[in-house]
Amino acid sequence: MDFSQSKIKHLIIHEIGNKLRDEKILFSETLQTLDEHLENTLLNYFLKSFLIQKDFYCFNHNSSLNLNEIYFYSKDIFQQNNTTSFIQTSQDIAKHLYEYSLHPKIVKGELIIVQIENIIYENTTINLIGIFKSEKKDSFLKIIKDDTRINVKDDKGINISKLEKGCLILNSNEHSGYRILNIDNQSQETEYWTNKFLNIKLLNNNSYKTKEIIKMCKNFSSEILSEKYDTDTKFTFNNGYINYFEDSESYDINSFTNYIFKDENIKKDFFEYQELNKESFDFNINDRFELSQNDIKKEKKKIKNIIRLDTNLELKVLLDKEDGTKNIEKGFDEERGMSFYKIYFNEEIK
Repeated sequence: MDFSQSKIKHLIIHEIGNKLRDEKILFSETLQTLDEHLENTLLNYFLKSFLIQKDFYCFNHNSSLNLNEIYFYSKDIFQQNNTTSFIQTSQDIAKHLYEYSLHPKIVKGELIIVQIENIIYENTTINLIGIFKSEKKDSFLKIIKDDTRINVKDDKGINISKLEKGCLILNSNEHSGYRILNIDNQSQETEYWTNKFLNIKLLNNNSYKTKEIIKMCKNFSSEILSEKYDTDTKFTFNNGYINYFEDSESYDINSFTNYIFKDENIKKDFFEYQELNKESFDFNINDRFELSQNDIKKEKKKIKNIIRLDTNLELKVLLDKEDGTKNIEKGFDEERGMSFYKIYFNEEIK
């Protein structure tokens, strides 16, 4: 995607409070005026964070795309393509966000909505809509000069070097939910942005399918293996499926199950779990697809083989090409009446 010739057509800013705290919305009634320097600064702020974003999303709804509010509003802006419609629709978007601003950690902030032209995407010139929410204010020093001296004054404002929340809605693939890039740097606390306000999902490509099969394995491990089997079985499974993904160029169900499952009972539990929860995972387990190694590396970092003990101790076992528990031995001390782990190693790593 090429942003080098991009221009801002419309830009408006509203203030969104926290509905839970009965804070209000402050609507702008007119567009922001821009000079060339401000436009370039804002374009850099809006677009630079998305240069490294590779995952495309699309709008989602259980019954009809037209019932997804932001999809509907985006289509209106693209089709009407005029100032009056842009202002009105931007206020509708602000009202929609306000309805989901109910988490106690959501703070009052500016909602910036912008329409940008002259983006090159797939060898075609298109326009896009950007929606950005700023919440945290950073301190900065403002320089004030007159004829006899230079003073500084402290102030607070938006840090333009870091985007907190924002999405770019490309005017492409309208009928399948557009193509969307999304950033949410506080998703753990405020998942309202991606899942509720925007209601978007990753495109069902190889990257998406790779994440979904890993998510299913992680959930099966934490929900089923943790309950029915011992820690060794769970850790062996975690090592096994990650090693399969790292060592394979593509996924298919036969090679996957032959590599992972040596125990027929666990294999049976896995397919029963998949069948019961297939609505939760947006892919077909029988599909064949190329595995995304970049996504495997990212997901591997999130998998934790941790043994939590009731004596305020935790043992962290790293994922390994071999069985991660081969140097751990579990036993029971009759004298103390307590279980124990014995750990074997060659030397401490400092």
